[in-house]
Amino acid sequence: MEMRNQDRRYFRVDLHHQDRYRFRSQASEDGRQHGESYLSDEPDPVGEAAAPATPALLGSAIAHCLSASLLETLRHAHLPVDDFRSEVVAVVAPNSQGLPRIDHVDVVLRPVLMERSGRTRRCEEVFEKHCTVTSSVRDGIDVRVRVEWEYTDTPTPAGSVAGPERVVAARD
Repeated sequence: MEMRNQDRRYFRVDLHHQDRYRFRSQASEDGRQHGESYLSDEPDPVGEAAAPATPALLGSAIAHCLSASLLETLRHAHLPVDDFRSEVVAVVAPNSQGLPRIDHVDVVLRPVLMERSGRTRRCEEVFEKHCTVTSSVRDGIDVRVRVEWEYTDTPTPAGSVAGPERVVAARD
């Protein structure tokens, strides 16, 4: 995250109760809205699961920040990205007092690069330290990150039906 020559940045979210356990939230910074408002809800049986639950929202924030950090690192390394998908699972389990807590968060990042490069290893080594959210929550939550590199091969010859092929590599 860029600090924009500021000592601190203040990200605000205003929540408005809708009904039962559902809330509508609006994010902003310095009075400027960030995107559309969104709903959150508790999973059943407490809520209606009518919108993402808070563990999913936390997982989304972690995965988004990691994805953006890796994407930025790849751009700085001049590695063209053809596609990028991420998957995150926030695992909730009872703690020692029997209360549900986020036990850990599993994140899989799947960047698709247009070509292989030895620079991917260095990108993978450094990108996590630039993730504001993950670095902030790791003291309290185990965040497990895996990068599954994919590469787009050269397109098939003209007249062929098959399109570009993806080659998956867990590590380059």
